[in-house]
Amino acid sequence: MRFEEEIMKAVRHQAANDIETIKTNEELNNIFASLKSDIENARYDFSRSNSIVLNQNGKKRFVKQFSGAYSIENILCQCIKQILDKAFRVKYPNRNKSVRSLFDTLSTTKQMSDFTIVKFDFKDYFNSVSSVYVFEKFLKVKLTDRFELDIIKTFAENTKYAYAGLSTSNVIAEIIAKYFDSIVRNALISKGVLFFERYIDDGLIIFNEHVEERECRDVICQAIESVYRDKMIDVKPKCKTCLNSSKFVYVSKRNICSSPVSFDYLGYEFWLSIPKDKVELRYGITKSKQDKYSDKIDKFIFCYTEMKHPDYDNLELLRHRIAAFTSREVYQGKKFRTEIWKTKGFITNYGELRYILDTDLIEYNTKRFLEKMVEEAFVRAKIPLPYFLCGSQGKAGYNLFENMKKNKTILLVEHIGYDYNALVKLCKQIGISDVDKNKKSAVMGL
Repeated sequence: MRFEEEIMKAVRHQAANDIETIKTNEELNNIFASLKSDIENARYDFSRSNSIVLNQNGKKRFVKQFSGAYSIENILCQCIKQILDKAFRVKYPNRNKSVRSLFDTLSTTKQMSDFTIVKFDFKDYFNSVSSVYVFEKFLKVKLTDRFELDIIKTFAENTKYAYAGLSTSNVIAEIIAKYFDSIVRNALISKGVLFFERYIDDGLIIFNEHVEERECRDVICQAIESVYRDKMIDVKPKCKTCLNSSKFVYVSKRNICSSPVSFDYLGYEFWLSIPKDKVELRYGITKSKQDKYSDKIDKFIFCYTEMKHPDYDNLELLRHRIAAFTSREVYQGKKFRTEIWKTKGFITNYGELRYILDTDLIEYNTKRFLEKMVEEAFVRAKIPLPYFLCGSQGKAGYNLFENMKKNKTILLVEHIGYDYNALVKLCKQIGISDVDKNKKSAVMGL
């Protein structure tokens, strides 16, 4: 039975993401058998999700989750995502690929005789998309298996919306958004579109001609009405999806003067000005993202200076945290049965800036942030710079600007990066045991 395969795949997916406990094959098989019995006897209730309010950088974020990593509801939620991914052949946007394409497009755009740039954003996107509506308008006509159809319908009716936190939030929101993309593209096909990208709820359009702001707004709003508010779909709740007016940005070459105007996309900020006869372009990082990363360093220092904190006065731990933050991390993971390389960290997120750090294309405040952010965190905390930030060593090893130029990397891959003995030594430096409570190696799973 195909659904049984999806259950086991979902169980193994959960096991791969479970960093707390490692399950043996026997344990996974027992979990699978129990889940199979629960599904056959309909012992699940999708209305039993927990509502959680997260505070991220001063903003409240409402999410929903099913309790229990291997609960029947949580595993079924993952199964539904897998089924919809296959049925709709969902391709999720790639942030780094989108950014590279944007940088290439902008280098050409600034040389054109005319251009228009429009940035738009959906308000509280995941929590605005009705799962019931998406099921009725898009899902049920595509799904052929009656058993899968019934479970997905029950799931949609009980969860109501594609709430952030659920495994299905991305796939449900992406399925409907693809139809929105198609309508916008078709409506603007004659307007010289050079670039059209939507990354989840953020969209950016670049034209090689002048397009009025009102026309751009109208096309986007009409597409929202057509896709998210189809009057022929008589279900409740309806989608609440709408434009975030406060984040709508319109830039026309005809309106640019010597004072820079800017727009942001995926954490980058782009500044355009025409001081003379040529368009000048500067690349940077948004103030909100700078504040977000500065806050991370502040928290590292707080852990070091707060007497009641377990990490108090652990200078080596602070040093390693800052070293890791100012480097990119490379490791291997699995996608299906294939080993793939993965990267993470600040330098990875803003890697396109690497190539312009020593040019006048880098925006002034961004350059200062990269050069000074670690040192200024200690100034804010009113404590002296530690030894590792003093002199040339500090500039070389713990400085975002210098490390970004060098693409400094922490390589967590056997045989070519840290080996077992090096990791054990590193753990001892920062007070982490190399064995767990069962006296088994806690390093690299060995």
